Amino acid sequence: MSATFASRVYEHLAALRGQIPALRLALIPGTARRWAQHDLTPIQRHRMDMLARAEREAKTFNLSQGIKSLGSGRAPLNLDVLAALADIEACVVDLEAAVCERLGITPLAGATTAERISRFVGLLDRIAAHEVLAEHVEAEAVRLHRQASRALGDTEPVRRLDARCPICGARSLRALPDREVVVCANTVCRCADDDCPCNATTSRRHCWPYAEWGWLAEILDDELESV
Repeated sequence: MSATFASRVYEHLAALRGQIPALRLALIPGTARRWAQHDLTPIQRHRMDMLARAEREAKTFNLSQGIKSLGSGRAPLNLDVLAALADIEACVVDLEAAVCERLGITPLAGATTAERISRFVGLLDRIAAHEVLAEHVEAEAVRLHRQASRALGDTEPVRRLDARCPICGARSLRALPDREVVVCANTVCRCADDDCPCNATTSRRHCWPYAEWGWLAEILDDELESV
């Protein structure tokens, strides 16, 4: 179990550690970034149009008040990346505190986020000996890695399943390999369970873990098709 846990978590921690410098570069719009999607979706285009309109209105108002633009001043920070980076840094500190408390060691003083992550890597064998702590560390490593990837423009892979949704009967099942879940893509799919996330209050989609039902495992093994 220890070797398997260490290899799984190392993959996410190492990737997250490598993403930290890229996140800092991406803070300033216009710096080099890697994008998985080059064509804007209609929603993204609408948001950009709204932003441009708001900027024009603000500029017009400022000029009417005698306020000049900053000219060649530094571009504003990318707030989405800034929020992601701040959350990742805070969560790494919290995770370090939990690990140190359980293992009886002292947190690093004045360490960078990358240095704290490197320490986690070196402690994986010891962390694996504590089941609850190991589950927490793995969950956070996966979550923070995905958060950094989304902030850098990476999109989660989606695969279409050749099967019908057990709720609505439509061929609308999609597998999300990164999260190991299957969702129903039919936006009108609803069930009679008031506690289900698909209810009218949240309007979320049905979601099943890969291992919840045997038929899902069979579909994933034999009938998974790329979109």
